[in-house]
Amino acid sequence: MRYDSAATKKRLLDAALDEFAERGLAGARVDRIAERASANKQAIYAYFGSKEGLFRSVLDERCQIAFDAVPFDPSDLPAFVAGVFDHLVENPKSVRMMMWRQLELPDEAQHDVATAKVQELAEAYDLGATPKPCAEDLFVLLLGLSMSWFSFAPSQPVAKGSAAEQRLHAFRRSLVTAVDAVVKAMATKKR
Repeated sequence: MRYDSAATKKRLLDAALDEFAERGLAGARVDRIAERASANKQAIYAYFGSKEGLFRSVLDERCQIAFDAVPFDPSDLPAFVAGVFDHLVENPKSVRMMMWRQLELPDEAQHDVATAKVQELAEAYDLGATPKPCAEDLFVLLLGLSMSWFSFAPSQPVAKGSAAEQRLHAFRRSLVTAVDAVVKAMATKKR
């Protein structure tokens, strides 16, 4: 039977997503990841260099999946934020990975795709690369708003079934309104 390195790498990434989302970088164990992936733990080091390298690879993969799933149109930022929110609702492990990243790698550089989107914002609006206000600040605010439900959801009343769906949809409408207000306050479209 021929060894399929791409399949092994994919199994490791999937298993690592489960482990890191549940336990974070510090609490995750390569033994558990390898066991979940039906792989030798040495494969983790061969493909990713270290447990932290694997964590970064999972973060990159999750970020790329999210940005691929949600169209980015600088002229319709409320739709972008609502799309990111919807994606995160459907992918709670991605939310947890982003929260672990903030806790365990707070100085991590921005993902290349995010950098490109910041540049698109700077080109579409009268925003510079330096403060008062800047495109990077706007992008951070947009992503922060899309994550806000997940940061404070435990303080929300627990709802079940259709009540939970209604509450989520109401929040989504509020999110779109807030993004529209932020964009109007910070940015003027270039003519």
